[in-house]
Amino acid sequence: MDIQGDIRTWLLKQQDWLQEAADRLLKNGLLTQDDIAALASHVKTAGGQAVTHHRPFDELMHDPQDLSEVRLTRIDGVTGIESLGPRKPLDFGDGNLTVIYGHNGSGKSSYTRILKKVSGKPRALDLKPNVFQDLPAESKCQISYSHNALSHSPEWRVGSPPIDALRQIDIFDSDEAGHYLRGESAASYTPPVVGLFEKLAVATDKIKELLQAEQAKLTSALPAIPAIYQQTQLAQTYAALHALRKAGDLDKLLEWTDQHTQSLEALVERLKADDPDTLSKQKRRTKTQVEQIIASLSKASNAYSIVNLNAVRTLREAADAKRKIANEAAQVKSAVIEGIGSETWRALWEAARKFSATPYPAQPFPVTEDARCVLCHQELQPDAQLRLLDFEKFVQGQLERDATQAEAQHTAALDELPAIPTEQQVQTQCEAAGLTDVKWKEYLLAFWSKASAARISLINFELIEEAVPVDDVKDNVLVLGTYRDQLEASATQLDADALQFDRVKANSEKLELETKKWVVQQAAAVRAEVERLAKVKAYDGWKTLANSRSISLKATDVAEKVVTEAYVGRFNRELQALGASRIQVELIKTRTKSAKVLHQLRLKGVKNAQGTPETVLSEGERRIISLAAFLADVADKPGSSPFIFDDPISSLDHDFEWHVACRLVQLAKQRQVLIFTHRLSLYGAMEDVSKKEGEAWQKAHYRPMCIESYAGTSGQPADQEVWNNNTKTANNILLTRLNEAHKAGEAGGAAAYRALAQGICSDFRKLIERSVEEDLLNKVVLRHRRSVTTEGRLAQLHGILPAECKLIDDLMTRYSCFEHSQSGEAPVIIPEADALKVDLESLVKWRKDLNERRAQLAAA
Repeated sequence: MDIQGDIRTWLLKQQDWLQEAADRLLKNGLLTQDDIAALASHVKTAGGQAVTHHRPFDELMHDPQDLSEVRLTRIDGVTGIESLGPRKPLDFGDGNLTVIYGHNGSGKSSYTRILKKVSGKPRALDLKPNVFQDLPAESKCQISYSHNALSHSPEWRVGSPPIDALRQIDIFDSDEAGHYLRGESAASYTPPVVGLFEKLAVATDKIKELLQAEQAKLTSALPAIPAIYQQTQLAQTYAALHALRKAGDLDKLLEWTDQHTQSLEALVERLKADDPDTLSKQKRRTKTQVEQIIASLSKASNAYSIVNLNAVRTLREAADAKRKIANEAAQVKSAVIEGIGSETWRALWEAARKFSATPYPAQPFPVTEDARCVLCHQELQPDAQLRLLDFEKFVQGQLERDATQAEAQHTAALDELPAIPTEQQVQTQCEAAGLTDVKWKEYLLAFWSKASAARISLINFELIEEAVPVDDVKDNVLVLGTYRDQLEASATQLDADALQFDRVKANSEKLELETKKWVVQQAAAVRAEVERLAKVKAYDGWKTLANSRSISLKATDVAEKVVTEAYVGRFNRELQALGASRIQVELIKTRTKSAKVLHQLRLKGVKNAQGTPETVLSEGERRIISLAAFLADVADKPGSSPFIFDDPISSLDHDFEWHVACRLVQLAKQRQVLIFTHRLSLYGAMEDVSKKEGEAWQKAHYRPMCIESYAGTSGQPADQEVWNNNTKTANNILLTRLNEAHKAGEAGGAAAYRALAQGICSDFRKLIERSVEEDLLNKVVLRHRRSVTTEGRLAQLHGILPAECKLIDDLMTRYSCFEHSQSGEAPVIIPEADALKVDLESLVKWRKDLNERRAQLAAA
């Protein structure tokens, strides 16, 4: 099918403004803000709304491919992000396949979150500083990468925009897995001919947003009709000016003649007395507002009087004095450091009390017999037991209770201080109470300003400024009381009024005329409002034109042929490559949104529509199909950008794990692949699979790494020389490190030697284990490797001597204490340099003898 021709035919049936948007996109690839503004102006014109046929759209025949190349080099200088605090950069090397191993909490996911944020992924979580440390001065890192062979190392700060060149990075983690499993997703890459519709939809949305913004500026300046007129018929017309259809209707609304004036005067003459019922209610509402002002003034006058200020001061002084006495009494004789009884110390003590219920749920705090300190986990010696009991005696003592009670009383007194009304609230109160004289507003503002200052001073413990009492309100309250009584007397009189004519009807007519007079007085504003409403209506029509629905419908038709079939095919191939084709699942198109075709994973052949992959499949099956959906989405994108996987084999069995490893190596043939994992089995599988591509390829592209946590921070690249080198080289490395440790001991003493020798002993224990696998058993079976390799290896196991088995057994026993925990009653003693050297060299000699013996047997 001629997709390009079909799209051109469709475009030539659209209005000119949309054709112009498509033409600019095809020529330039994107629309600038100026383009959007020009198109928004064009859609308002008759020419923009006409269907034209003069554009050839030749660019539709071209389908340019994105051939840009991006490689991540390293992450350096991480500061104030998550728990990361590496001393060295995380260097990804020059090859295409980097496997970063680390145990839980080593920082793998933190690095992934950084990369998701700098690449602008939609489901990237906000980066936070280490919650167990003080807030950092800044949160940043340096991201080194190459883009089309040009190196870049920008410093990126948390909160900054993503790095544009890194947006094409693809990342798979648990959040992405959940998205592919539960939600609808659009293909990350679509051919440019289809991408045109997505861009057009985005453009129309932006045009609509711009029109909406312009429309929003057409704010009404029409005055609000007074409350007294709101129930009249004319008020309804005033509120619905958009319903005026003819110019004559507006002229009639704004007409005021002498006849109108005479009619209003006649009604006023007849209604010399106001409507008793309405006016009575109004006066009582006014009276209520006056009473509220009197009450608030009286309450504040008492609260901020010199008597109450002194009472609060007395409570504060009592609290300070009792706290001082309690803190002085807190100098427990058994204490060895200062600060007992301070606020920080008391918080620490109460936290320890709560935690004690976990290890010692049935014993009262503090537990001292046959127990450990809940803070440092050291066994409690008699002096420590006594100290804990002294501390608890202090906390439970009368002085501490007195101090706490006094502080609570002072806090309660502060809480009871009346709140201070805002200037707007004062203004509203005056208007509602009928206090039209500006002096009342000035008086109330001055009073509340003084009360506010006193309140702030008390809350701040009068550290900055002493609280000053407010002025006496007795005279003003008396005046307000008189005014209140007058209002009530007037309302009572109105209740008793009885008139002989239909005052309700007359008053209604009077209100209608008064409403009309008021509306006529707003004539200029009314005419401006009618003009504004006409513009708003026009904008509603333009926004309707800038609707992306027709674009989405056409995109659905095109994408069905160009996107969906290819996407589904890739998904099925990925299922097969990952060994998951037996799982009854399929990828189907669900709908089109903003010209993007959305797809979702569904179970195949279900008879209960409520069954979903998330509720039916096992955790491992869910993981593998979400990985297949991810790879189907991103693996065939043009160009070359990194793939990042954070624990891709979570919950997978060994079969799936092996297939995943094979697929990741295949990906690494074309692009950079970074894998973060805590599974040593995957670590080993990646080495095995990469080796199948040939030693030359493995040497050029495969880079195993390890990260770890240390001293409260994570993401530390670990020294892997002993892990990654062959056993002979690793043995020599340990001998070199021992020589350095010996020199350090001669210069700095035993402590300096032991600090280095501890690590040598630990690595030596690992080397002995590797020597059993790789030398003694000739790599027939390796831990964390799927296969058992016998070809050309099994015959050389013949002739293993009892003596060398004893040597290995003795070394394993002697150095196991450096890898496995030992009894505290049998402390581990690090061997002297000479003894350690003998053991290291004995392994060297054994390996040499073993290899020579096997060579002789092979020659015979």
